[in-house]
Amino acid sequence: MEHVKELLKSRIEGIHDPVQRILLQDVLADVFTELLQYSEERYARLENKLDMETGDSLRQYYIYTGVCKREDIDNTSRCLFEIKTGQAYGTGYLGRIFLACGYPVIRQCISKEYKAQVITDKGEYETVVSLRYCHAYLDAIGHLYHQFNLSQKQWHTINCPFLYKMLDIVDTKGVVPCDEAVQKVEIMLGELSEYVIYDAVLVWNVQEEIYKSSVETAAADNEGVYIHKIFLQDKVSGYLAAPEGEDFFWTVFSEDNILVHTRKRAHEKMKLLKVAHMDINKDLTGLLYPLQSNYRNMRHVDRQALNNPRCIWTEGETRRILSSYEVFNEFELLDICMDLQGDIPGIDTNHFIKSNSLLKSRRKVALILHPKDSKDIFRYEKMFFLLSELQLCAAEYEWTGILK
Repeated sequence: MEHVKELLKSRIEGIHDPVQRILLQDVLADVFTELLQYSEERYARLENKLDMETGDSLRQYYIYTGVCKREDIDNTSRCLFEIKTGQAYGTGYLGRIFLACGYPVIRQCISKEYKAQVITDKGEYETVVSLRYCHAYLDAIGHLYHQFNLSQKQWHTINCPFLYKMLDIVDTKGVVPCDEAVQKVEIMLGELSEYVIYDAVLVWNVQEEIYKSSVETAAADNEGVYIHKIFLQDKVSGYLAAPEGEDFFWTVFSEDNILVHTRKRAHEKMKLLKVAHMDINKDLTGLLYPLQSNYRNMRHVDRQALNNPRCIWTEGETRRILSSYEVFNEFELLDICMDLQGDIPGIDTNHFIKSNSLLKSRRKVALILHPKDSKDIFRYEKMFFLLSELQLCAAEYEWTGILK
């Protein structure tokens, strides 16, 4: 009601006759205030109605990520699961570590080589190793992006700052035989050794599940099409279809079931990727750091913007998009600079997306951000997440960021 009092005060101050001021104050307080309240209530109802009609199409597909020690995983959790990875990548792979340091320090570590002692099932070796971003986890994110595309769901960048602290250990000298099982690796990182965690794993709210499906056959374009109907009991979670051996399929989502159309064969059992609804009260995972997500607070203006994907890129529009993300609460936007000279090193968190832009040279836009917690080791990665989201919205610009 403070804004109402300020509005009434501004109207009354323009009257100098004290008698008229008293009369006007009575009229405004009794009549105008009720009309203003009624008008605000009607506008609020209209906004709510429009919001219900527009909705948030991604409310079931927000991805939460975290990091914990392997022994602290909650195997009974219904919302956090270990990110499954494939086999070791490339020759010389010895394992992975979690390095709890800031982005500038890790960039330096990746550019260097270190002495290491390796214990295998057949002996001990001394060699020289290098560090690189974990290929297995990077590929897992890329695979999820691919499944979003196949299920015709809009992709949003995953906010997983922990991923860029997970580093592969690579034997650069080839000393350790490939046929021996590595049991322990100790890297001589000097003063950084205290920040190394060897048994850390990443977790997220995505899990593969197998569902029974009822199959019908239909004709489409002179070909047989198999229509799989899968009933869903969990209506608050999101789902992506992942039928094995199908290069192309299409899905139809409804409140109670999913229809998956395939061409190659019928699948009595269908693999789905479930994006579980996050309920921290039902999870006992021993996280090393708080969960991170790409959650957006969809205000009325953000819901309306969904119907107008193209916009005029102003400072206000950029601030609107950034402020809708929950993680942006950890920053303060100081300035937006156009055509900033020089290269600013960063991480492309959507490296698996192929750019089809015909623009050979793009204007560079730099966000000047101030992290509210200057000691947060993930502040750079969180900034790169925000920049990647802006890059998806406006590929005609090259988005970069600077922390101050």
